[in-house]
Amino acid sequence: MSHSASAGAFTDVLVIGAGPTGLTLACDLARRGVDVRVIERFDRPSVASRGKGLQPRSLEILDDLGVAGEILARGATKLPVRMIDADGSVVDREPIATPVPDPSMTPYPELLWIAEFDVEGPLRDRLALDGVHVEFATTATALEQHDDHVLVHVNSARGPASIRARWVVGADGGKSTVRHCLGLPFEGFTMDDYWYLGDLRLDGLDHSLQYIFPTAEGMIGLTPLPTTDLWQWQSTIKAGAELREPSLPLYQRLLDEHLGAGRVTLTDATWLSLYRANVRLVPRYRVGRVLLAGDAAHAHSPAGAQGMNTGIQDSWNLAWKLGAVLSGADASLLDTYEEERRPVAAAVLRLSTTRMRKFVATAADGADGVNKGLASMGGEVTTGLAIGYPASSLSLDGRRAERAPYAAGLRGPGFAGSTFDLFRGPHWTILVFSDRADSTKSFAGLPADVHVHRIGTGAIHDSRGAAAARFDTGPETVVLVRPDGYIAARAPLGETAQVRAHVQRLTERQSVAA
Repeated sequence: MSHSASAGAFTDVLVIGAGPTGLTLACDLARRGVDVRVIERFDRPSVASRGKGLQPRSLEILDDLGVAGEILARGATKLPVRMIDADGSVVDREPIATPVPDPSMTPYPELLWIAEFDVEGPLRDRLALDGVHVEFATTATALEQHDDHVLVHVNSARGPASIRARWVVGADGGKSTVRHCLGLPFEGFTMDDYWYLGDLRLDGLDHSLQYIFPTAEGMIGLTPLPTTDLWQWQSTIKAGAELREPSLPLYQRLLDEHLGAGRVTLTDATWLSLYRANVRLVPRYRVGRVLLAGDAAHAHSPAGAQGMNTGIQDSWNLAWKLGAVLSGADASLLDTYEEERRPVAAAVLRLSTTRMRKFVATAADGADGVNKGLASMGGEVTTGLAIGYPASSLSLDGRRAERAPYAAGLRGPGFAGSTFDLFRGPHWTILVFSDRADSTKSFAGLPADVHVHRIGTGAIHDSRGAAAARFDTGPETVVLVRPDGYIAARAPLGETAQVRAHVQRLTERQSVAA
Protein backbone atom coordinates (compact mmCIF):
# COMPACT_ATOMS: atom_id res chain seq x y z
CA MET A 1 0.00 0.00 0.00
CA SER A 2 1.13 3.53 -0.70
CA HIS A 3 1.45 6.35 1.75
CA SER A 4 -1.53 8.40 2.78
CA ALA A 5 -3.00 10.69 0.13
CA SER A 6 -3.66 14.36 0.61
CA ALA A 7 -5.43 15.44 3.75
CA GLY A 8 -9.22 15.52 3.87
CA ALA A 9 -12.19 14.44 5.92
CA PHE A 10 -12.35 10.68 6.44
CA THR A 11 -15.46 8.55 6.72
CA ASP A 12 -14.96 5.67 9.13
CA VAL A 13 -16.77 3.14 6.93
CA LEU A 14 -18.09 3.46 3.39
CA VAL A 15 -20.74 0.85 2.58
CA ILE A 16 -21.20 0.31 -1.15
CA GLY A 17 -24.67 -1.11 -1.82
CA ALA A 18 -27.97 -0.38 -0.08
CA GLY A 19 -29.67 -3.75 -0.14
CA PRO A 20 -30.50 -5.67 3.08
CA THR A 21 -26.82 -6.60 3.57
CA GLY A 22 -25.43 -3.08 3.31
CA LEU A 23 -28.27 -1.53 5.29
CA THR A 24 -27.97 -4.04 8.16
CA LEU A 25 -24.26 -3.32 8.38
CA ALA A 26 -24.77 0.44 8.29
CA CYS A 27 -27.53 0.36 10.94
CA ASP A 28 -25.36 -1.54 13.41
CA LEU A 29 -22.35 0.68 12.75
CA ALA A 30 -24.36 3.90 13.06
CA ARG A 31 -25.84 2.96 16.42
CA ARG A 32 -22.27 2.36 17.64
CA GLY A 33 -21.43 5.96 16.79
CA VAL A 34 -19.39 5.01 13.73
CA ASP A 35 -19.28 7.63 10.97
CA VAL A 36 -20.77 5.61 8.10
CA ARG A 37 -21.83 6.49 4.57
CA VAL A 38 -23.92 4.30 2.25
CA ILE A 39 -23.86 4.75 -1.51
CA GLU A 40 -26.10 3.01 -4.04
CA ARG A 41 -25.70 3.03 -7.81
CA PHE A 42 -29.44 2.99 -8.53
CA ASP A 43 -31.17 6.35 -8.43
CA ARG A 44 -34.03 5.20 -6.19
CA PRO A 45 -34.93 2.31 -3.85
CA SER A 46 -35.46 -1.05 -5.54
CA VAL A 47 -38.98 -2.07 -6.52
CA ALA A 48 -38.06 -5.70 -7.27
CA SER A 49 -39.12 -8.36 -4.76
CA ARG A 50 -36.04 -10.57 -5.37
CA GLY A 51 -35.47 -12.52 -2.10
CA LYS A 52 -38.83 -13.02 -0.45
CA GLY A 53 -38.25 -14.87 2.81
CA LEU A 54 -36.75 -13.91 6.17
CA GLN A 55 -35.61 -16.82 8.33
CA PRO A 56 -35.89 -16.89 12.15
CA ARG A 57 -32.24 -15.96 12.80
CA SER A 58 -32.44 -12.94 10.50
CA LEU A 59 -35.59 -11.79 12.29
CA GLU A 60 -33.74 -12.05 15.61
CA ILE A 61 -31.05 -9.76 14.18
CA LEU A 62 -33.61 -7.27 12.91
CA ASP A 63 -35.25 -7.34 16.35
CA ASP A 64 -31.95 -6.33 17.93
CA LEU A 65 -31.84 -3.38 15.51
CA GLY A 66 -35.38 -2.38 16.48
CA VAL A 67 -37.06 -2.96 13.12
CA ALA A 68 -38.59 -6.43 13.50
CA GLY A 69 -42.02 -5.05 14.41
CA GLU A 70 -42.30 -2.94 11.27
CA ILE A 71 -40.97 -5.76 9.11
CA LEU A 72 -43.41 -8.28 10.61
CA ALA A 73 -46.24 -5.87 9.82
CA ARG A 74 -45.17 -5.91 6.17
CA GLY A 75 -44.84 -9.69 5.86
CA ALA A 76 -46.89 -12.84 6.31
CA THR A 77 -46.34 -16.20 7.98
CA LYS A 78 -48.27 -19.45 7.47
CA LEU A 79 -48.93 -18.74 3.80
CA PRO A 80 -51.23 -21.60 2.64
CA VAL A 81 -50.50 -23.24 -0.70
CA ARG A 82 -53.08 -24.03 -3.37
CA MET A 83 -51.88 -26.42 -6.05
CA ILE A 84 -53.82 -26.66 -9.33
CA ASP A 85 -52.74 -29.56 -11.51
CA ALA A 86 -52.95 -29.82 -15.29
CA ASP A 87 -56.20 -31.79 -15.05
CA GLY A 88 -57.80 -28.97 -13.05
CA SER A 89 -57.68 -30.77 -9.70
CA VAL A 90 -57.15 -28.48 -6.72
CA VAL A 91 -55.19 -29.47 -3.62
CA ASP A 92 -54.70 -27.17 -0.64
CA ARG A 93 -51.54 -28.06 1.23
CA GLU A 94 -49.60 -26.84 4.24
CA PRO A 95 -47.28 -23.85 3.89
CA ILE A 96 -43.94 -24.58 2.27
CA ALA A 97 -41.92 -23.25 5.20
CA THR A 98 -41.74 -25.53 8.23
CA PRO A 99 -41.65 -23.79 11.63
CA VAL A 100 -38.85 -24.65 14.05
CA PRO A 101 -39.56 -27.82 16.05
CA ASP A 102 -39.66 -25.99 19.41
CA PRO A 103 -41.33 -22.58 19.00
CA SER A 104 -40.10 -21.48 22.43
CA MET A 105 -36.46 -21.44 21.25
CA THR A 106 -36.91 -18.16 19.31
CA PRO A 107 -39.32 -15.22 19.29
CA TYR A 108 -39.71 -15.82 15.54
CA PRO A 109 -40.29 -19.52 14.89
CA GLU A 110 -41.53 -19.18 11.30
CA LEU A 111 -40.32 -17.96 7.93
CA LEU A 112 -41.66 -14.51 7.09
CA TRP A 113 -42.77 -14.09 3.50
CA ILE A 114 -41.82 -10.58 2.51
CA ALA A 115 -40.50 -8.71 -0.52
CA GLU A 116 -36.92 -7.53 -0.27
CA PHE A 117 -37.98 -3.91 -0.75
CA ASP A 118 -40.16 -4.20 2.36
CA VAL A 119 -37.07 -5.20 4.35
CA GLU A 120 -35.01 -2.35 2.97
CA GLY A 121 -37.59 0.35 3.79
CA PRO A 122 -37.61 -0.15 7.58
CA LEU A 123 -33.81 -0.48 7.60
CA ARG A 124 -33.45 2.85 5.77
CA ASP A 125 -35.83 4.41 8.30
CA ARG A 126 -33.77 2.97 11.18
CA LEU A 127 -30.58 4.31 9.64
CA ALA A 128 -32.13 7.76 9.27
CA LEU A 129 -32.72 7.86 13.05
CA ASP A 130 -28.94 8.05 13.38
CA GLY A 131 -28.74 10.77 10.75
CA VAL A 132 -27.51 8.56 7.91
CA HIS A 133 -29.27 8.63 4.54
CA VAL A 134 -28.54 6.45 1.53
CA GLU A 135 -26.78 8.37 -1.24
CA PHE A 136 -28.57 7.12 -4.34
CA ALA A 137 -27.33 7.46 -7.93
CA THR A 138 -23.74 7.22 -6.68
CA THR A 139 -21.59 4.61 -8.38
CA ALA A 140 -18.18 3.44 -7.18
CA THR A 141 -15.79 3.20 -10.13
CA ALA A 142 -12.34 2.56 -8.64
CA LEU A 143 -10.49 1.99 -5.34
CA GLU A 144 -7.05 3.09 -4.19
CA GLN A 145 -5.76 1.54 -0.97
CA HIS A 146 -3.46 3.59 1.26
CA ASP A 147 -1.85 2.96 4.64
CA ASP A 148 -4.65 4.47 6.70
CA HIS A 149 -7.60 4.73 4.30
CA VAL A 150 -9.14 3.79 0.97
CA LEU A 151 -9.78 6.40 -1.70
CA VAL A 152 -13.00 5.49 -3.52
CA HIS A 153 -13.72 7.20 -6.82
CA VAL A 154 -17.41 7.67 -7.52
CA ASN A 155 -19.72 9.13 -10.13
CA SER A 156 -22.93 10.84 -9.05
CA ALA A 157 -25.42 13.36 -10.34
CA ARG A 158 -22.98 16.05 -9.18
CA GLY A 159 -20.19 14.56 -11.27
CA PRO A 160 -17.00 12.64 -10.40
CA ALA A 161 -15.82 12.74 -6.79
CA SER A 162 -13.72 10.81 -4.28
CA ILE A 163 -14.53 9.51 -0.81
CA ARG A 164 -11.85 8.79 1.78
CA ALA A 165 -12.85 5.95 4.11
CA ARG A 166 -10.87 4.12 6.75
CA TRP A 167 -12.68 0.92 5.77
CA VAL A 168 -14.82 -0.02 2.78
CA VAL A 169 -17.39 -2.80 2.55
CA GLY A 170 -18.61 -4.00 -0.82
CA ALA A 171 -22.22 -5.08 -0.42
CA ASP A 172 -22.96 -4.37 -4.05
CA GLY A 173 -24.35 -7.69 -5.21
CA GLY A 174 -23.39 -10.51 -7.53
CA LYS A 175 -21.90 -8.19 -10.16
CA SER A 176 -19.91 -6.37 -7.47
CA THR A 177 -17.76 -3.50 -8.70
CA VAL A 178 -15.78 -3.71 -5.46
CA ARG A 179 -14.93 -7.35 -6.07
CA HIS A 180 -13.78 -6.53 -9.59
CA CYS A 181 -11.66 -3.64 -8.32
CA LEU A 182 -9.96 -6.01 -5.88
CA GLY A 183 -9.23 -8.45 -8.69
CA LEU A 184 -10.82 -11.32 -6.78
CA PRO A 185 -12.12 -14.27 -8.81
CA PHE A 186 -15.71 -15.39 -8.27
CA GLU A 187 -15.02 -19.10 -8.23
CA GLY A 188 -17.74 -21.59 -9.08
CA PHE A 189 -20.21 -22.25 -11.87
CA THR A 190 -23.54 -21.25 -13.35
CA MET A 191 -26.39 -23.74 -13.09
CA ASP A 192 -27.87 -25.06 -16.35
CA ASP A 193 -31.49 -24.35 -15.50
CA TYR A 194 -33.21 -21.10 -16.47
CA TRP A 195 -36.21 -19.54 -14.71
CA TYR A 196 -38.67 -16.82 -15.60
CA LEU A 197 -39.13 -14.36 -12.74
CA GLY A 198 -41.23 -11.26 -12.24
CA ASP A 199 -43.40 -9.06 -10.06
CA LEU A 200 -46.92 -8.87 -11.48
CA ARG A 201 -50.43 -7.64 -10.90
CA LEU A 202 -53.29 -9.91 -11.84
CA ASP A 203 -56.99 -10.65 -11.52
CA GLY A 204 -58.50 -14.00 -10.62
CA LEU A 205 -56.53 -15.34 -7.65
CA ASP A 206 -56.90 -15.08 -3.87
CA HIS A 207 -54.07 -12.85 -2.57
CA SER A 208 -54.02 -14.74 0.75
CA LEU A 209 -52.79 -17.94 -0.90
CA GLN A 210 -49.59 -19.06 -2.60
CA TYR A 211 -50.26 -20.86 -5.89
CA ILE A 212 -48.31 -23.63 -7.55
CA PHE A 213 -49.19 -24.93 -11.01
CA PRO A 214 -47.34 -28.15 -11.94
CA THR A 215 -46.90 -28.02 -15.71
CA ALA A 216 -45.29 -30.06 -18.44
CA GLU A 217 -42.44 -27.53 -18.33
CA GLY A 218 -42.04 -27.99 -14.57
CA MET A 219 -43.82 -25.45 -12.41
CA ILE A 220 -45.33 -21.99 -12.24
CA GLY A 221 -45.32 -20.44 -8.77
CA LEU A 222 -47.19 -17.28 -7.81
CA THR A 223 -46.50 -15.84 -4.35
CA PRO A 224 -48.47 -12.85 -3.05
CA LEU A 225 -46.28 -10.04 -1.77
CA PRO A 226 -47.84 -8.82 1.49
CA THR A 227 -48.83 -5.14 1.84
CA THR A 228 -48.86 -4.84 -1.97
CA ASP A 229 -51.15 -5.94 -4.80
CA LEU A 230 -48.16 -7.67 -6.44
CA TRP A 231 -47.36 -11.33 -7.00
CA GLN A 232 -43.91 -12.80 -7.54
CA TRP A 233 -43.79 -15.10 -10.55
CA GLN A 234 -41.34 -18.03 -10.67
CA SER A 235 -41.47 -20.63 -13.42
CA THR A 236 -39.04 -23.32 -14.46
CA ILE A 237 -37.98 -23.69 -18.09
CA LYS A 238 -37.60 -27.22 -19.40
CA ALA A 239 -34.09 -28.17 -20.45
CA GLY A 240 -33.63 -27.54 -24.17
CA ALA A 241 -36.70 -25.33 -24.48
CA GLU A 242 -36.42 -22.10 -26.45
CA LEU A 243 -35.56 -19.14 -24.25
CA ARG A 244 -37.72 -16.10 -24.82
CA GLU A 245 -37.45 -12.53 -23.62
CA PRO A 246 -39.55 -12.23 -20.43
CA SER A 247 -42.80 -10.39 -21.16
CA LEU A 248 -46.31 -10.14 -19.82
CA PRO A 249 -47.79 -11.78 -22.97
CA LEU A 250 -45.35 -14.70 -22.61
CA TYR A 251 -46.26 -15.25 -18.96
CA GLN A 252 -49.97 -14.94 -19.81
CA ARG A 253 -49.60 -17.61 -22.48
CA LEU A 254 -47.82 -19.98 -20.09
CA LEU A 255 -50.60 -19.49 -17.57
CA ASP A 256 -53.39 -19.94 -20.14
CA GLU A 257 -51.83 -23.16 -21.44
CA HIS A 258 -52.13 -24.60 -17.95
CA LEU A 259 -55.36 -23.11 -16.58
CA GLY A 260 -57.25 -22.28 -19.77
CA ALA A 261 -57.81 -18.82 -21.18
CA GLY A 262 -59.72 -16.29 -19.10
CA ARG A 263 -59.14 -17.90 -15.69
CA VAL A 264 -56.40 -15.51 -14.55
CA THR A 265 -55.52 -12.22 -16.25
CA LEU A 266 -52.09 -10.63 -15.85
CA THR A 267 -52.57 -6.87 -15.90
CA ASP A 268 -49.20 -5.27 -15.18
CA ALA A 269 -45.55 -6.04 -14.41
CA THR A 270 -43.08 -3.98 -12.39
CA TRP A 271 -40.11 -6.33 -12.87
CA LEU A 272 -39.37 -9.20 -15.26
CA SER A 273 -36.24 -11.32 -15.48
CA LEU A 274 -34.71 -14.37 -17.13
CA TYR A 275 -32.67 -15.96 -14.37
CA ARG A 276 -29.99 -18.61 -14.04
CA ALA A 277 -28.48 -19.28 -10.64
CA ASN A 278 -24.78 -18.76 -10.03
CA VAL A 279 -22.99 -20.89 -7.46
CA ARG A 280 -19.87 -18.91 -6.65
CA LEU A 281 -17.64 -17.91 -3.75
CA VAL A 282 -14.72 -15.50 -3.40
CA PRO A 283 -11.45 -16.95 -2.05
CA ARG A 284 -11.03 -14.02 0.38
CA TYR A 285 -13.47 -11.78 2.23
CA ARG A 286 -10.87 -9.13 3.07
CA VAL A 287 -8.15 -7.43 1.04
CA GLY A 288 -6.41 -4.78 3.13
CA ARG A 289 -9.00 -2.21 4.18
CA VAL A 290 -11.74 -3.53 1.89
CA LEU A 291 -14.18 -6.30 2.78
CA LEU A 292 -16.99 -8.07 0.92
CA ALA A 293 -20.39 -9.11 2.23
CA GLY A 294 -23.56 -10.75 0.93
CA ASP A 295 -23.94 -11.52 -2.77
CA ALA A 296 -20.70 -9.71 -3.54
CA ALA A 297 -18.92 -12.53 -1.70
CA HIS A 298 -21.13 -15.51 -2.46
CA ALA A 299 -23.91 -16.44 -4.87
CA HIS A 300 -26.17 -19.47 -4.87
CA SER A 301 -29.55 -20.74 -5.94
CA PRO A 302 -32.66 -19.38 -4.17
CA ALA A 303 -33.59 -22.84 -2.85
CA GLY A 304 -34.38 -22.61 0.86
CA ALA A 305 -34.58 -18.79 0.97
CA GLN A 306 -30.96 -18.23 2.02
CA GLY A 307 -29.59 -15.34 -0.08
CA MET A 308 -30.89 -12.29 1.75
CA ASN A 309 -30.51 -14.09 5.07
CA THR A 310 -26.87 -15.06 4.58
CA GLY A 311 -26.06 -11.46 3.68
CA ILE A 312 -27.82 -10.06 6.74
CA GLN A 313 -25.94 -12.52 8.94
CA ASP A 314 -22.63 -11.62 7.25
CA SER A 315 -23.21 -8.00 8.23
CA TRP A 316 -24.13 -8.92 11.78
CA ASN A 317 -20.82 -10.75 12.17
CA LEU A 318 -18.79 -7.95 10.58
CA ALA A 319 -20.32 -4.78 12.05
CA TRP A 320 -19.27 -5.22 15.67
CA LYS A 321 -15.76 -6.18 14.59
CA LEU A 322 -15.40 -3.07 12.45
CA GLY A 323 -16.74 -1.00 15.34
CA ALA A 324 -14.21 -2.53 17.72
CA VAL A 325 -11.29 -1.93 15.35
CA LEU A 326 -12.33 1.69 14.85
CA SER A 327 -12.37 2.02 18.65
CA GLY A 328 -8.80 0.75 18.81
CA ALA A 329 -8.93 -3.05 18.78
CA ASP A 330 -6.30 -4.80 16.67
CA ALA A 331 -7.24 -4.96 12.97
CA SER A 332 -6.54 -8.70 12.98
CA LEU A 333 -10.00 -9.04 14.55
CA LEU A 334 -11.39 -8.49 11.04
CA ASP A 335 -9.71 -11.68 9.83
CA THR A 336 -12.16 -13.64 11.97
CA TYR A 337 -14.98 -12.38 9.73
CA GLU A 338 -13.78 -14.54 6.83
CA GLU A 339 -12.75 -17.31 9.23
CA GLU A 340 -16.29 -17.58 10.55
CA ARG A 341 -18.55 -16.58 7.67
CA ARG A 342 -16.90 -18.06 4.58
CA PRO A 343 -17.47 -21.69 5.70
CA VAL A 344 -21.13 -20.82 6.30
CA ALA A 345 -21.45 -19.51 2.74
CA ALA A 346 -19.71 -22.61 1.37
CA ALA A 347 -22.18 -24.83 3.25
CA VAL A 348 -25.14 -22.79 1.98
CA LEU A 349 -23.84 -23.15 -1.58
CA ARG A 350 -23.63 -26.92 -1.27
CA LEU A 351 -27.04 -27.31 0.36
CA SER A 352 -28.95 -24.92 -1.89
CA THR A 353 -27.42 -26.44 -5.03
CA THR A 354 -28.44 -29.94 -3.94
CA ARG A 355 -31.95 -28.76 -3.16
CA MET A 356 -32.35 -26.87 -6.42
CA ARG A 357 -31.16 -29.83 -8.49
CA LYS A 358 -33.56 -32.14 -6.67
CA PHE A 359 -36.44 -29.71 -7.18
CA VAL A 360 -35.79 -29.20 -10.90
CA ALA A 361 -35.37 -32.94 -11.42
CA THR A 362 -38.78 -33.73 -9.91
CA ALA A 363 -40.78 -30.58 -10.76
CA ALA A 364 -41.95 -31.89 -14.14
CA ASP A 365 -43.44 -35.00 -12.52
CA GLY A 366 -46.75 -33.33 -11.68
CA ALA A 367 -48.00 -32.44 -8.22
CA ASP A 368 -46.22 -35.38 -6.57
CA GLY A 369 -42.89 -34.29 -8.05
CA VAL A 370 -43.33 -30.70 -6.94
CA ASN A 371 -44.27 -31.83 -3.45
CA LYS A 372 -41.15 -34.00 -3.23
CA GLY A 373 -38.99 -31.05 -4.18
CA LEU A 374 -40.67 -28.70 -1.73
CA ALA A 375 -40.34 -31.22 1.11
CA SER A 376 -36.57 -30.81 1.09
CA MET A 377 -36.54 -27.03 1.61
CA GLY A 378 -36.72 -26.83 5.43
CA GLY A 379 -34.44 -27.81 8.29
CA GLU A 380 -32.49 -26.26 11.16
CA VAL A 381 -29.67 -25.03 8.95
CA THR A 382 -32.21 -23.19 6.79
CA THR A 383 -33.59 -21.25 9.78
CA GLY A 384 -30.11 -20.01 10.69
CA LEU A 385 -30.59 -21.00 14.34
CA ALA A 386 -28.16 -23.92 14.17
CA ILE A 387 -25.39 -21.99 12.44
CA GLY A 388 -22.24 -21.78 14.52
CA TYR A 389 -18.53 -21.15 14.07
CA PRO A 390 -16.50 -24.31 14.74
CA ALA A 391 -13.11 -23.82 16.33
CA SER A 392 -13.59 -20.06 16.45
CA SER A 393 -10.46 -18.17 17.45
CA LEU A 394 -12.77 -15.80 19.36
CA SER A 395 -13.84 -18.56 21.75
CA LEU A 396 -12.04 -18.92 25.06
CA ASP A 397 -11.64 -22.68 24.66
CA GLY A 398 -11.22 -22.59 20.88
CA ARG A 399 -14.40 -24.59 20.44
CA ARG A 400 -17.57 -23.91 18.50
CA ALA A 401 -19.10 -20.45 18.91
CA GLU A 402 -22.82 -21.17 18.99
CA ARG A 403 -25.84 -18.89 19.01
CA ALA A 404 -26.65 -17.80 22.56
CA PRO A 405 -30.04 -19.35 23.37
CA TYR A 406 -33.31 -17.51 23.70
CA ALA A 407 -35.01 -18.02 27.05
CA ALA A 408 -38.07 -16.11 28.23
CA GLY A 409 -39.55 -15.75 31.70
CA LEU A 410 -36.70 -13.81 33.34
CA ARG A 411 -37.71 -11.49 36.20
CA GLY A 412 -35.67 -9.12 38.31
CA PRO A 413 -35.57 -5.66 39.86
CA GLY A 414 -36.63 -3.33 37.06
CA PHE A 415 -36.47 -6.10 34.48
CA ALA A 416 -38.88 -8.57 32.93
CA GLY A 417 -38.11 -10.26 29.64
CA SER A 418 -35.81 -12.70 27.88
CA THR A 419 -32.13 -13.33 27.40
CA PHE A 420 -32.43 -11.49 24.09
CA ASP A 421 -33.59 -8.39 25.97
CA LEU A 422 -30.34 -8.59 27.95
CA PHE A 423 -28.28 -8.98 24.77
CA ARG A 424 -30.06 -6.27 22.74
CA GLY A 425 -27.68 -3.47 21.83
CA PRO A 426 -24.08 -3.04 20.67
CA HIS A 427 -22.43 -4.56 23.74
CA TRP A 428 -20.90 -7.72 25.14
CA THR A 429 -22.87 -9.57 27.82
CA ILE A 430 -21.65 -11.60 30.78
CA LEU A 431 -24.22 -13.85 32.44
CA VAL A 432 -23.28 -15.10 35.89
CA PHE A 433 -25.47 -18.02 36.97
CA SER A 434 -25.11 -17.87 40.76
CA ASP A 435 -27.14 -17.29 43.92
CA ARG A 436 -24.21 -15.50 45.58
CA ALA A 437 -24.59 -11.71 45.60
CA ASP A 438 -20.82 -11.19 45.38
CA SER A 439 -20.29 -13.48 42.39
CA THR A 440 -20.06 -10.57 39.91
CA LYS A 441 -17.46 -8.58 41.88
CA SER A 442 -14.56 -9.92 39.86
CA PHE A 443 -16.04 -8.33 36.72
CA ALA A 444 -15.98 -4.80 38.15
CA GLY A 445 -14.07 -2.26 36.10
CA LEU A 446 -14.65 -3.81 32.69
CA PRO A 447 -15.31 -1.43 29.77
CA ALA A 448 -18.75 0.15 29.54
CA ASP A 449 -19.62 -1.96 26.51
CA VAL A 450 -19.52 -5.12 28.65
CA HIS A 451 -22.80 -5.63 30.54
CA VAL A 452 -22.82 -8.01 33.50
CA HIS A 453 -26.01 -9.69 34.76
CA ARG A 454 -26.43 -12.19 37.56
CA ILE A 455 -29.13 -14.82 37.18
CA GLY A 456 -30.03 -16.22 40.58
CA THR A 457 -31.51 -15.44 43.99
CA GLY A 458 -31.84 -11.72 44.68
CA ALA A 459 -31.08 -10.78 41.07
CA ILE A 460 -32.67 -11.90 37.81
CA HIS A 461 -34.88 -14.88 38.53
CA ASP A 462 -34.98 -17.63 35.91
CA SER A 463 -38.62 -18.41 36.73
CA ARG A 464 -39.04 -21.23 34.23
CA GLY A 465 -35.50 -22.58 34.48
CA ALA A 466 -35.23 -22.17 30.71
CA ALA A 467 -32.06 -20.05 30.75
CA ALA A 468 -30.07 -22.49 32.89
CA ALA A 469 -31.28 -25.43 30.82
CA ARG A 470 -30.59 -23.88 27.43
CA PHE A 471 -27.23 -22.47 28.38
CA ASP A 472 -26.39 -25.88 29.87
CA THR A 473 -25.03 -24.31 33.03
CA GLY A 474 -24.50 -25.48 36.54
CA PRO A 475 -25.39 -23.28 39.53
CA GLU A 476 -21.98 -21.54 39.43
CA THR A 477 -21.28 -20.75 35.78
CA VAL A 478 -20.18 -17.75 33.73
CA VAL A 479 -21.20 -17.26 30.08
CA LEU A 480 -19.70 -14.59 27.80
CA VAL A 481 -21.87 -13.52 24.86
CA ARG A 482 -20.47 -11.59 21.91
CA PRO A 483 -22.21 -8.48 20.51
CA ASP A 484 -23.58 -10.60 17.65
CA GLY A 485 -25.23 -13.02 20.07
CA TYR A 486 -22.74 -15.90 19.92
CA ILE A 487 -21.15 -17.52 22.95
CA ALA A 488 -17.46 -16.72 23.36
CA ALA A 489 -16.91 -18.47 26.71
CA ARG A 490 -18.66 -20.80 29.12
CA ALA A 491 -16.77 -21.62 32.30
CA PRO A 492 -17.19 -22.48 36.00
CA LEU A 493 -17.32 -19.47 38.29
CA GLY A 494 -13.92 -20.49 39.62
CA GLU A 495 -12.44 -19.62 36.20
CA THR A 496 -13.75 -16.07 36.20
CA ALA A 497 -10.23 -14.70 35.79
CA GLN A 498 -9.82 -16.48 32.46
CA VAL A 499 -13.16 -15.17 31.21
CA ARG A 500 -12.29 -11.65 32.32
CA ALA A 501 -8.90 -11.81 30.62
CA HIS A 502 -10.54 -13.13 27.45
CA VAL A 503 -13.11 -10.34 27.17
CA GLN A 504 -10.43 -7.76 27.99
CA ARG A 505 -8.25 -9.12 25.21
CA LEU A 506 -11.11 -8.86 22.73
CA THR A 507 -12.19 -5.37 23.81
CA GLU A 508 -8.83 -3.80 24.63
CA ARG A 509 -7.89 -0.56 22.92
CA GLN A 510 -4.56 -0.25 21.19
CA SER A 511 -2.48 2.89 21.56
CA VAL A 512 -3.36 4.03 18.02
CA ALA A 513 -6.82 3.46 16.53
CA ALA A 514 -7.02 1.92 13.06
